[in-house]
Amino acid sequence: MEDIVWTMRQRSRTLQDYRKDIRKPWQDEASKMLNRRYLDPHEDDSQEMVNFLQQQVEGLEKANLELVKAKDYAKEAERYSQQVEYYLELEKQEVKQAYHSYDLSLEYYAATQAELPTIERLLNQANSCCS
Repeated sequence: MEDIVWTMRQRSRTLQDYRKDIRKPWQDEASKMLNRRYLDPHEDDSQEMVNFLQQQVEGLEKANLELVKAKDYAKEAERYSQQVEYYLELEKQEVKQAYHSYDLSLEYYAATQAELPTIERLLNQANSCCS
């Protein structure tokens, strides 16, 4: 992109140098009117055009750098996302195991509760034998 700006500056400078070279021999009214009407405004417009072009090039270069940063951030986010998915899958397995353990504990609790009357009866029998 810098090449384009450099080329535009060179072409503009070449045109202005050429105008300076022919300015002395060109002193009639037609040349003055031509300079005033077309070439002088072109000189001003040419400089503005080069300045705006330079700003655009700088803006594009800055945008490109920001795009590279954004791509890097996207890659980093993707890595973190994969890690989160991995740990989420581990947590799902652990939750599944926890539910299984909870269900077993409910079964054991129910079995224990069901045996309490038998245990109480046997304790009462043992107490009555020893008394």
